[in-house]
Amino acid sequence: MKTLKLTLPLVTLAGFVLAGCPSDDAPIETEASTAESTTTDNPPTTTPPGTTVDPDTSAGTAEMTGTTAGTTADGSTTETEPGPFVFDETPYEDYVRVDRKGFPAVNTGLNLLGDKDAYNQASPVDDAQLTFGMEIFQSLETLHLGDPANQVPDNTGLDDDLAAFGLEPCIPPPSPADTCDDQGGPFAIPDVLVLDLDEPSGFPNGRRFVDPAIDIIFAVLLLDLDSHDVSTFVDLDQDGTPGPSLNPTENDVEYSAEFPYLAPAHE
Repeated sequence: MKTLKLTLPLVTLAGFVLAGCPSDDAPIETEASTAESTTTDNPPTTTPPGTTVDPDTSAGTAEMTGTTAGTTADGSTTETEPGPFVFDETPYEDYVRVDRKGFPAVNTGLNLLGDKDAYNQASPVDDAQLTFGMEIFQSLETLHLGDPANQVPDNTGLDDDLAAFGLEPCIPPPSPADTCDDQGGPFAIPDVLVLDLDEPSGFPNGRRFVDPAIDIIFAVLLLDLDSHDVSTFVDLDQDGTPGPSLNPTENDVEYSAEFPYLAPAHE
């Protein structure tokens, strides 16, 4: 009996141990392995086969952009504020002017026969010295009377067309171009846009978004302003109300009353 009493606890203990042992097929989990399998603070970076990463190149890119990249817990990247700006120190004299916009449409309409690139690279000082004077006067004559080599009635000039609409041009052919030169010359030579704060604002005293600048320029260059108002092409029927006109009298979208005053872009 004493032997049996000692044997039963041993058998029971052995059975308990055997029942609690995992099988060879079951995975063994520990507290550390469970935590590792459920959350990963830094997921491994994978590189597709055949792809190489040059650490020197990556570092150089970050240095050039002046930013420092980091990785968040969800794998997304963040960047710090840009570093110091680097300004081009090319000397001023090495730059070439590629365009200038003083008085509107001078190079477009009054440099028909000249070198437009040379005009853009010049300055108002060159204008005052009449560097482009001949080109401007010849272009003005061409607008009225047509090609200088082919100035005959009903040619490609605009004077006969103006007369057909009952408008008197500032150069009655074949008279010299003195009248139109006097009207248009001060605006084109030199090519600047003047703003006199003591005078009412509006083109040609400055230029507002709503100013019909091109229609006014056409009147100055084409019409005899002793016979016609400078607003003739803005109000062709001359009833005192803008329109009909050569160009639209208002923008298709209302301008903003606040800076920068431009109308919203079309969607």
